[in-house]
Amino acid sequence: MLSLFQVLSFDERILVLSSEDTGEIYTWNQSLTLQCWASSGLGWEEVDVRTLSAEPRDFAEARKAAQAWLYALEAGR
Repeated sequence: MLSLFQVLSFDERILVLSSEDTGEIYTWNQSLTLQCWASSGLGWEEVDVRTLSAEPRDFAEARKAAQAWLYALEAGR
């Protein structure tokens, strides 16, 4: 388990989306990878990962990709 600081430290990941409904956060590694993290009493745990086919140009594109992923997950729940 990682603290939120550890998840975001060293500029390895950028927080691009959070969902209060699911209690999850979505990070982007500034390349092709999005990660979904869920909070527990002990910290944050990676619960899913998605590799994109094309690298987002910027934060806005990464956020849109994370939103599409979240909405697809919600539709399947």
